[in-house]
Amino acid sequence: MINFQKLFALPKEEEEDFTFNEIEEGIYFRGHNLWLLVISMGIACIGLNVNSPAAVIGAMLISPLMGPIVGVAFGFSIGNRQLIKLGVVNWGLMILVALCSSTLYFFITPFHSETAQLESFKTATIFDCFLALLGGFAWFLGIVRKEAIKVIAGVAVSTACIPPLCTAGFGIANGNWEYFWGGFYFYLINCFFIGVGTWILSIILGYQKYYLKKNKTRNHKMSLFISLISAIILIPSIWLTKKKWDKEKLKERSESYIKTIKDNHPELAIINHEIYEEKGEKFLKITLLNDSAAISKGRLDEHNNLVKDIHLIWQYSPRQQTTEFLEIENMQSQISELKREIERLKVKKNNN
Repeated sequence: MINFQKLFALPKEEEEDFTFNEIEEGIYFRGHNLWLLVISMGIACIGLNVNSPAAVIGAMLISPLMGPIVGVAFGFSIGNRQLIKLGVVNWGLMILVALCSSTLYFFITPFHSETAQLESFKTATIFDCFLALLGGFAWFLGIVRKEAIKVIAGVAVSTACIPPLCTAGFGIANGNWEYFWGGFYFYLINCFFIGVGTWILSIILGYQKYYLKKNKTRNHKMSLFISLISAIILIPSIWLTKKKWDKEKLKERSESYIKTIKDNHPELAIINHEIYEEKGEKFLKITLLNDSAAISKGRLDEHNNLVKDIHLIWQYSPRQQTTEFLEIENMQSQISELKREIERLKVKKNNN
C-alpha cells in the first residue's frame, strides 16, 4: 500500500545551520561573484544584441543574481535582521553593477536595433509572476538538498533574471524608457516572487520554528503585508497580460482575414500585411503587387465590411521598372488571360 505521507514529504537532507550558512554565503557579492556577474551580463547583452537564445541561456546559467534575493526572503521568514540587511545591500550593489555593465555594452556596440530577444524581455505578464513563484519554490528545495546544482541551474534559466536587466541597460543606453521600465519591472517581479516562494517554503519546512518561537501575530502581519505587496505588483502584469492577449487576438484575426481574401480572390497578389494600433484605433495595412489599373480601389473597399472594427489600408507596391518586375508582370498578365479563356470555354460548353 502506498504511504502518501512519505510520498509527498519534504525531508531536510542538510542540517538547518548548514543551510543557513549556505544561504548567507550566497548573499555576499564580491570577488568571483562580482566578476561572474559582469561576464554573464556581457554574454547576455551579446546574445540579446545578435538575437542568440543560446548565448542568453548560457549567461543565465553562470549569473549569480539570486543569492541576495533568497537571503532577504529567508531573513524575513526567520526574523534575522542582519541577514535582511546584508541581502538588501548586496542586491542593490548587484543591480548597480549589472545596469552599468549592460549600459556600457549597449553604448559601445555598433548594433542598436531592437531584436526579438530584447522585445521578449520588455513585457512581463502574470504568467512570469507565477513562473518566478514556482522558481522560488524550486530554488529553496534545491538549497536544502545535498546536490542542488542541477535544480539551481534550471531555476536560473526558467526565471530569467539577467536578460531583463540587460534590456533595462539597452533602454538607458538608447534613451528608450519603454525598454528600461519594461525590463526593470520584469526583473523586479522575478526577484519579488522568487523571494515569496522562498519565504513560503522556508516556513512550511519548519525553519522558522528552528530559529525563533512561532509568533502567530507576527506571521499574520507579515502574511498580510506580503499579500498586499504581491497584489500591487501583480496589477501592472495583469494589464500587460491583457494588452498582449489583445495583440495576439488582433494578429490572429488579421491572419484569418488575409487567408479569406486570398482564398476568395486569388487574383489579389498580397505581398505583405502589417497590423498596428494608433490612438486606440486598429489598422491593417495590405500591400498588393497588382497594378491599380487592373484592380480598382472601389473593389478593394468592398472587403472592408468583413472587419468592422479594423481600418483597412490598401496600397500598391511601388512600380519598379526592372527586368524581373517586367517578367512578373508579364507572367501575371498571361495567367489572367488564361483564366479568362478557361471561363470562356466553360460558358461555351454549358451553352452547347
